[in-house]
Amino acid sequence: MAETFKKTNYFYIDESGHINNNSNVFIQCCIKTDTPDLMEEALVDLQEELLGLAYFEEFVDKIKKQGFHAVENHPDIRARFYTVLPFLNYRAYFTVVDKNSDYFKKLKNYKEDHEIFEFFLIKLLKDRLLKNKFDKNIFIFEEIEIEKKSLSKILDSIFSSLSEEYDCAYSIESKKTINLGTTDYLNYIIYNILEDLNKTNLRMEQNFNLIKHKVGVVHFLHNNVYLSRKKSLDYHIEVTNLKKQFSG
Repeated sequence: MAETFKKTNYFYIDESGHINNNSNVFIQCCIKTDTPDLMEEALVDLQEELLGLAYFEEFVDKIKKQGFHAVENHPDIRARFYTVLPFLNYRAYFTVVDKNSDYFKKLKNYKEDHEIFEFFLIKLLKDRLLKNKFDKNIFIFEEIEIEKKSLSKILDSIFSSLSEEYDCAYSIESKKTINLGTTDYLNYIIYNILEDLNKTNLRMEQNFNLIKHKVGVVHFLHNNVYLSRKKSLDYHIEVTNLKKQFSG
């Protein structure tokens, strides 16, 4: 009997904001790709192009050290990355929480930060696994420090259960893993749009419009609202809906 072929998906996961700081929003994002080598090749080419330009000569050491990390990168480097982002092969999925919501405040009252982080992450991962349950799914996480419980212990707990039902595995890698830059830059867009709704971040809204066709789902956990390309107009992946449904 011939061996059944399984498609392999790669998910790169990162977060923006923090469970326990003064940010107004916490975001977890994963991108799905079945061609991680092509993504890496495109981003390495971009990095080498930047390193070879006289304009960025003073930033060579920073580019080598930081990789593609939106908060740390020079604005001109961010601009170049955003020209590439719409053309990479991936689909992006987000869970978003309004930290000023009653939902989040109640969680903070009876859960530790690492428990909240794990609770949100399970929601993000389970949705992806349900949609890809017949595939092999590899999850790559950026390393992060979490109070009272390490990321590796959190993931061991999650995947010990998930791996009984799904063909899945995970690794924790540094932010120098270049494909994680894609997730980081996507988070940066959403975060800057939602962090202060009293201000319009026009450049980030324009960047969102460039990549909205790459977004599969945005799930607002605090009100259990989903934005999706398959839903009605009020719940399509659009900037106006992003802001409206987040605050609604």
